[in-house]
Amino acid sequence: MRRAAIIVAGWTLCGALLAAQAYFSSAMRGQPLAWTRPLAIWLAWAYLWALLTPAILRLTARYPFRRRHVLRALLVHACASVIAVIINLALFAAVAPLVGAVSYAGSWGATFVRLLGTAFFLDLPAYWLLVIVAETIRLSKLETQLAEARLLALKAQLQPHFLFNALNTVSVLMREDVDAADDVLVRLSALLRKTLDSSAAHEVPLREEIALLEAYLEIERARFADRLTYRLDVDADALDARVPPLILQPLVENAIRHGIARRVAPGRIEIAAARRNGKVHMSVRDDGPGMSSGARDGVGLSNTRARLEQLYGASHSFEISNAEGGGALVSLVIPA
Repeated sequence: MRRAAIIVAGWTLCGALLAAQAYFSSAMRGQPLAWTRPLAIWLAWAYLWALLTPAILRLTARYPFRRRHVLRALLVHACASVIAVIINLALFAAVAPLVGAVSYAGSWGATFVRLLGTAFFLDLPAYWLLVIVAETIRLSKLETQLAEARLLALKAQLQPHFLFNALNTVSVLMREDVDAADDVLVRLSALLRKTLDSSAAHEVPLREEIALLEAYLEIERARFADRLTYRLDVDADALDARVPPLILQPLVENAIRHGIARRVAPGRIEIAAARRNGKVHMSVRDDGPGMSSGARDGVGLSNTRARLEQLYGASHSFEISNAEGGGALVSLVIPA
C-alpha cells in the first residue's frame, strides 16, 4: 500500500505539472482553457502510466542494468518500452472522449492511430524515466548495504570482548614471546586497516577477501592457540573472480563464535572457493555442534543475504545447513 501510494502521488504530481504547463501555455497564446480540461487530460494520462508502473518496476528488478548483462537488459527494456507505450496509448484512446482530449477522432480505432502517429515517441521517455528511477533506487540501496556491511565488520572486530581478548593475548605473549605479541599487533592493525580501506566498489577480487580472512584468522589463532585450526582451499583460477567485499569474513566470524568459542575441544574451520561453469562457489564450514532447530539469522547473515539478493537476484544461491559429519556449512554461489 505504501508503494502504491507513492506511485499514485508521483504520477499525480507529474500530471498536475503538465496540466499547469498546458493551461498557461494556452493562455499565453491567447486561447485560454478552463483549468479542469488540461487537468483531466493529463491526470488521465498519468494514472494510466501509474497502472503500468508496478509491472515496469518488477521488470526492471528482474532485468537490471548490471555490468554483465547490460545488452540483455537494454534489449528487454527496448521491447518492453514499445509495448508499454502502445498499451498506454490504447487505454488513453478509450478515455479520450471522456476527458475531452483534442486527439479524439470520433472512434477508438481512429484515435489510437492518431495517437500512435503524434504521441508515440513523446510517450517513450516516461518508460525510461521509470527505469532510471528504479535503477537509482536499487543502486542507492546497494551503496547503503555495502556501507552497513563495512560497519558491521568493524563492529564485529571492535566489540569489547574481541579487543579485550586480542589485547589480553598480547599481554600474555609479551611475557613469553615478544616477537609473537608484536606479530599479533601487526596483524590486528593490518586487519582494521584493510576493513577501513575496503573498496567502495560492489565487487573486489577474491584474493583481497582471502587476504583479509588470513589476517583475521591469524589473530584468532593467537587467541585460541591449539583450539583453532583452519584450512583455505581456494582454486588459483578463482582468485581473480570478483566477489562482494566483506562477504566471507562475517561467515568465518560466525563460525568461530558458534563453532569454536563455545567449546573446550579443538575445532577446525574450512574455507573453500572454486570457479566452475561460470560460477564462483564459496563455502565456510566448521566442525562445531551445527545448526540448532529454529535458529534464526543474525544481523551479519541477514545483511549478507540482502546484499547478494541486490547484487545478483535469482542468479545466486545462499544456503546454511548442517554439514555431513557434524558442524555447520554455509555455501554461496554467484556468477563469475
